[in-house]
Amino acid sequence: MEGIPPEYMQLTKRLFATCFAILAVSLLAACSLQDQTSSLQTQADSAATEAPLPTATTVATTAAPEPTPEPTPEPTPEPEAFSIAWMSDTQTYTAANSDVFGKMTQWICDTQKKYNTVLTVHTGDIVYNPYQDIAWQNAVDGFRRLPEGMRILTVAGNHDQLPDYDKRTPYLDHRPDTDFDPKNAADESGYAYYTTFTAGGVPMLVFSLSYGFEVDASDWINAVCKTYSDHYAVLCLHSYMNFGGYTSIGRRLIERVVKQSPNIRLVLCGHDGGMLYVPEKLDDNADGTPDRTVHQMMMNVQDDPIKGVGYLRILRLDPTADTLEVITYSPVLDRFGYKAYAGDHFGESTVLEDAGIQDFLPNGIASTP
Repeated sequence: MEGIPPEYMQLTKRLFATCFAILAVSLLAACSLQDQTSSLQTQADSAATEAPLPTATTVATTAAPEPTPEPTPEPTPEPEAFSIAWMSDTQTYTAANSDVFGKMTQWICDTQKKYNTVLTVHTGDIVYNPYQDIAWQNAVDGFRRLPEGMRILTVAGNHDQLPDYDKRTPYLDHRPDTDFDPKNAADESGYAYYTTFTAGGVPMLVFSLSYGFEVDASDWINAVCKTYSDHYAVLCLHSYMNFGGYTSIGRRLIERVVKQSPNIRLVLCGHDGGMLYVPEKLDDNADGTPDRTVHQMMMNVQDDPIKGVGYLRILRLDPTADTLEVITYSPVLDRFGYKAYAGDHFGESTVLEDAGIQDFLPNGIASTP
């Protein structure tokens, strides 16, 4: 360094120090920037780790509705035989304060399952004297022996009613009928009405036509039969026929009602003595061939005090065979069949063909031709 003036040497040292300072500042700034960048990256990485990953937006799609399955059709029930228990003219039994009437109804109860009895019918003269309270009480006690749920339909006979001038109604006050509905009556008196039900697969229409009210109800009966034309119709009344033919009531009803309503297939009555069967074969379409048989029966043997006590009948309807079996029995005498010189001679059991039940089986129910 000899020969260099001292002032140049001093200037050189200052320049060198300045350059060194500038370089040091630059290095420090670079390091600081690097540290900031690393910190920001670390924060970003941390935030990315903590933040949930974005999920793809699920677009709801409506699936095509499942078709409603067709209901499994219930099997059509097979028709089965069923029975109507029938009594008539029990006035001597209830008047005597005996247990004859009670034994009759008790037997119906005891054999209900055996015969599949769905209805008990009484075609009139329940009592002998309508003013006799004890007779009505005996009748009420007897009917109470019928099984719970049993349908009961009765008819007022001439002995069950008071004279016209006496407005009391002991029959209506005591009758045990289970299905009476004023809406199904011919008029407000309630002495003529109908009920409907199904038994053994057969729709049934049964009329209660009390003595003295049946003829005036003729048009009403036909109208009801037309409304329920798909029902097997039964007429229950007191006076209709006897061994001399049709009574005055019967002559009018056979022409005005039975021949006019094709679904009437069974007529039950009492009043006159004996057991009688009169079938009527009717040609409804006038083609010369009978279209139906109306089975008409009368029963009243209470005046036979030795061999006619306590008789009733079971009418067993078989839709499959299209038959009507008539079973005659006295639970008092414990005897099947009633022997008489005149009458239907049905004995213990008689099966009547062409009952007409199959005509009223709903479509799809099999039957034997």
